[in-house]
Amino acid sequence: MLHYSSQFCNELSKRNDLDLKVAIASYHDSVLYDSGITFIKIRTNPNLFSFIFDSLNIFYHVYFLYNIFKYSPDIVHFLDNHPWYSFYVKIFKFLWYEVYVTQHDPTLHSWETSRLLWKIAAYTNKVLRNTSDKLFVHWDILKNEVVRGHKITEEKVFSIKHGAYTFFNRWAKWLPVKKDTFLFFGRILDYKWLDVLLWSLEYVKKNFPDFQLIIAWPWDITSYKKELNIFKENIKIYNYNIEPEEAYKFFEISEFVVLPYKDATGSWVVPVSYSFSKAVLATNVWELVSVVEDGKTWYLVETNNSEVLWQKIVEMLQEKDRIKSMWKEWKIFSDEQLSWSDIIVKVYK
Repeated sequence: MLHYSSQFCNELSKRNDLDLKVAIASYHDSVLYDSGITFIKIRTNPNLFSFIFDSLNIFYHVYFLYNIFKYSPDIVHFLDNHPWYSFYVKIFKFLWYEVYVTQHDPTLHSWETSRLLWKIAAYTNKVLRNTSDKLFVHWDILKNEVVRGHKITEEKVFSIKHGAYTFFNRWAKWLPVKKDTFLFFGRILDYKWLDVLLWSLEYVKKNFPDFQLIIAWPWDITSYKKELNIFKENIKIYNYNIEPEEAYKFFEISEFVVLPYKDATGSWVVPVSYSFSKAVLATNVWELVSVVEDGKTWYLVETNNSEVLWQKIVEMLQEKDRIKSMWKEWKIFSDEQLSWSDIIVKVYK
């Protein structure tokens, strides 16, 4: 969420008619934010034990709320769904602040419904949706889901785009592409169907025996050991948290990026791919339909179909020249369709 928040707030800070103050967790580095932005640092921690301790410490809450009251904003805009927000949003509404909420995942992913922490996230989402004066979701597909599935009044729900992540280019080295190499990037979660991708590799190998699949992000490989052992010569695993300044190492050397997701309310991997002029092979689900233009920014395929997936991977590896010739399409799409300035204008009319 730091990627999204920083780019959203950087663009918002350019408006002369608005005064902005940004609240972020104390453990976050503010390097992605523009130098003119002022912060309210909140003491909270991603570690579960520390989070519980911080939640019980009334001083942290008083300090944060005092700074908000002192600032006396006209609008409080929540950009994610931290559990504390279900408490804070009711206080802000009681004080007659106008509340905006941007909801990235209004509906839980298919694998999350049975997990306690995600049930808490679902509850927080519900409170934020019901309490907000304006609710922003990404693209019309999610707007329809919120209005119909969560019974939110259509007049208060607004569809906006997920902006570009061109800031990754500040660390770019523009390394040469490695032949027959493609990338799976980001958290390894059940709904991303990495197993479907791994099943398809048997057929990819028949056509391109020396292909390389890069898998980059920390994850538990236990349930994938069998497939990984079969293709251990063709798969490179980088099992650690990738900082923004390191992302170029993986995107630049890859010919394209693959997202075989079962469902997706959004994906930051797509705009990052476009920022490095990389084609995207994605499944035909949810928001991905809106940010991957079939035949232009490249392919959309059916979900859970390893045969179609490997056929498209092979096709993309065969048509390297066409991919290279289309880099302008990704640049145009990113600049025109994923503009943060357009998003800000729509949010703060």
